Amino acid sequence: LEDAQYYIEEVRKKIIKDLTYEKVYKQGFNINTPINLDLQKIANESLRNGLTSYDQRKGWRGPITNKNYSKDWYKDTKKYELEKSIDWEIAIVKKVNQFSAIIETKDKDIGEISYKDISWTKKELENLLNDGDIIYVKRKNKNFYTLEQLPLLNGGILVMDPFTGRVLAISGGFSFKNSEFNRVTQALRQPGSAFKPFVYALALENDY
Repeated sequence: LEDAQYYIEEVRKKIIKDLTYEKVYKQGFNINTPINLDLQKIANESLRNGLTSYDQRKGWRGPITNKNYSKDWYKDTKKYELEKSIDWEIAIVKKVNQFSAIIETKDKDIGEISYKDISWTKKELENLLNDGDIIYVKRKNKNFYTLEQLPLLNGGILVMDPFTGRVLAISGGFSFKNSEFNRVTQALRQPGSAFKPFVYALALENDY
């Protein structure tokens, strides 16, 4: 249930508030929820794709950080890791050429980012990346990767059955690991859209 962390956290806070911490963690309860895992997956993917698409239209903001290459360069990068379902990897740039960049992932896989896969940045590779840059990449095929970056804008999606009031899915942000702040329940934003048979409420905010 990695992709349901925002939902699970809301349930956890609710039952602790209603039943107290002592009862929940010392007595033990079976908690049933109306979550629909298929809709939860769709909500997460829709939010992430929308935020990424919008963010890329604003251009490249730079690498996560930069460090000297060594065999254990990834040792202190755990804090940058995202959910496995996002399917991004942390990599270090080893060499930048005119039309491609050679990268190494945390798992020691050597790959290449080609010029055509950074077209959204509107920059030349030589002006985009430097040796030692720590970046997010996504495997495209075999040894080729695309360049990724965390969206500057964030948001949330709520999926509800309007006839019963049951909450079927909550996507409170791009990544729970990156930020546990739930933009569905904690961000004071007006819903962006609503329609039947399900209600999708979208709240956008700047995380920086």
